Amino acid sequence: MKEELREKLPLLSGKGMWHTNDCNGKYPSLHLSDGPHGLRRQEEGARTNNDSYVSTCYPTASCLAASWDEELVRKVADSIGKEAWNAKVSVVLGPGINIKRSPLCGRNFEYFSEDPFLAGKLGTAYVGGVQQNGVGTSLKHFAANNQETRRMTCNSRVDERTLREIYLAAFEEVVKKASPATIMASYNYLNGYKATENHHLLTEILRNEWGYEGVVVSDWGACIDPVSSVKAGLDLEMPVLSKVHLKKLEKGIENGEIDEDTLNRAIGRMERLIETYAAENRKGSETKETAGYDIALEAALGGAVLLKNRDNILPLSKGTEINVIGSLAKKVRFQGGGSSHINTVSHPDITAELETAGYRVHYAEGYREDTDKTDQELEAEALTLAENGAPILFCGGLTDLAEGEGYDRKTLEIPENQRRLIKKLEGRGDIIFLSFGGSPFIIPEKEKMKAVLHMYLGGEAVAKAAVMLLSGDVNPSGKLAETWPEDIKCTPCHGCFATSSNEVFYKEGLFVGYRYYDTNEIAVQFPFGYGLSYTTFGYSDLKLSKNVLDEGKVKVSFKVKNTGDRAGAEIAQVYTIRPEGRYPGAKHELKGFKKIFLKAGEEKEVETELDERAFSIYDTLLKRFNPVQGEWGICVGGSLESPTLFETIKVKGTDYNEHPAGALLSCYIGKNDSNLDMVKPGHYSIYNSLTELSKRSWLGKLLLNIALKVVYSMYKGKPKEDPEVMMTVEGLKDGPIDCVAMQGGIPYKLVEMIVKQANRKK
Repeated sequence: MKEELREKLPLLSGKGMWHTNDCNGKYPSLHLSDGPHGLRRQEEGARTNNDSYVSTCYPTASCLAASWDEELVRKVADSIGKEAWNAKVSVVLGPGINIKRSPLCGRNFEYFSEDPFLAGKLGTAYVGGVQQNGVGTSLKHFAANNQETRRMTCNSRVDERTLREIYLAAFEEVVKKASPATIMASYNYLNGYKATENHHLLTEILRNEWGYEGVVVSDWGACIDPVSSVKAGLDLEMPVLSKVHLKKLEKGIENGEIDEDTLNRAIGRMERLIETYAAENRKGSETKETAGYDIALEAALGGAVLLKNRDNILPLSKGTEINVIGSLAKKVRFQGGGSSHINTVSHPDITAELETAGYRVHYAEGYREDTDKTDQELEAEALTLAENGAPILFCGGLTDLAEGEGYDRKTLEIPENQRRLIKKLEGRGDIIFLSFGGSPFIIPEKEKMKAVLHMYLGGEAVAKAAVMLLSGDVNPSGKLAETWPEDIKCTPCHGCFATSSNEVFYKEGLFVGYRYYDTNEIAVQFPFGYGLSYTTFGYSDLKLSKNVLDEGKVKVSFKVKNTGDRAGAEIAQVYTIRPEGRYPGAKHELKGFKKIFLKAGEEKEVETELDERAFSIYDTLLKRFNPVQGEWGICVGGSLESPTLFETIKVKGTDYNEHPAGALLSCYIGKNDSNLDMVKPGHYSIYNSLTELSKRSWLGKLLLNIALKVVYSMYKGKPKEDPEVMMTVEGLKDGPIDCVAMQGGIPYKLVEMIVKQANRKK
């Protein structure tokens, strides 16, 4: 090995938890920091996720997505980028644009949507907003990382057409339109190959097809075999608390397993990243000014969704007497748990904001947010309070126990103590449900509630935003970026999501989210794109620039009018309707949207363009997106449920009724004979988890027990159900033993002994 290569090789292997390697002072070291809804900057040596510097907590991606506002997302990202610049952070680890395959995914609050078109547009805005400040981003988690259950060891089995049209489409959009500085390869396997070792994903698609020139970084601990990873297209392993992997890389060079050209290409990409984003290389060192709280407030207002408003009970006149019930009124849940948890100065309080706004507030806690069991005393106090007959503002929804990184939800229901209390409050006053949570849930007694205002996880300014919306100071304008189903059994991947198996089959194929419910006419609580306002809107005058599309684009124009007596914003949505055929395909697909602000009585013309991609499928034989011949529909309206305008256009392309093979969902590219559930003695390795190895190794079982005690001692005073504790425990139990060793300081010889012991015949 050449001496110059030996000196630069550590560039591919980070230094500590949050920094790239400086190669003994040869290069500046980049500081990478968690996001994506605020800056979670930590110093080396920080023991827990919540041990981070104070910064602004903005709304999570699930809330931002409900704004359908690219400029607002860019504005939030710009503010995060400015805070990162000021903190000398080089790369913010976000945004997350994985598709919401199931509403039960514990990390859905960090992702934008179930729809790749919407996720791609908002992800592009986010990356552009951060990077315009000279700070890089890390687009994640690449790819098909759609559940938290055994996220480090599960194998996502996805056919190529579904992969391209659903799970990669948003990544493709962001890569081509915004050029993110880095892309984070996920923990999971994809069709038999670990994402960090998946040449088809990281090189053939990402680099060769999409033209990506940036750095591919591993999710924290996702790199197991550095030689295989770099050969597949990975550039940077994070974190690195041991030299074990670097030595493996050096040995791989000596053994001829990897050539110097491959290594030099990866090193070159790291050098360009450092040159562009190192804090030491910045031309200006001035502090960038940002109004963090005000921007967080604007985003929370834009992403809140009014789901119900019977008899126009909202807005509530100021001075009104209100019974505020629910622990989440004072302990507002405004962000999710895990690696995105932000330490912030502002802690929202609904009751305080209501009082400041002039309401006469009575408060009862009603339930505890740290359990689902009923507290009889708290419940009795709430019921007694409600006897005065004043309107009830019930503050509830998903608590920290329900959703978070590292674990998936078990149910669509909110905690039992809330459901029971809501039922008992019926008849004691009009109930307005002010709800919080990063994902859909079943709204209890929905038909008997007067109003439902969902704030998602709205960041540190969410309480003020909620009161501004309840009072009518601001008109709600958010719309759902995900379907709210009626029952978990009705969801498309029910039975093949977060099961006991490591083999996760995406049996629903293309039919994710609204594509499934709409095509199969399945009733839902609230459809994709749905949201109410305090005013009304009308649509008219839909026009297409051409009636036949053989190449180029078609312009779609229409008018939207505010037909009510209040100023407000409408989110106009454009969907295509696929020609009927024998090949698989959803009935409607989102292909355009625009948020329009209108004064009372004002009308504006809206224009968008649809290109060939809007009328194409991924042809697995041609290995590209290809237009589908036939008569397509284009419909426009305020939600998927209520399209108002309709036109047709003839598209010239391939007739997949005559040539259906390329449109079928039977093409899988990968190691399709692999089965991660069927590991036999002689085949255990450092890729297996401590849980798996402990079944055949007494040493592994001992290590697991000791490690669990150490983890619980780290979080002394916190319950085992605490989100941060659960995330750490799940990583320890179900993460590859190599990952545990690299981050936990376990001697690698002990790891090798455990694997060897597991492989002995008994």
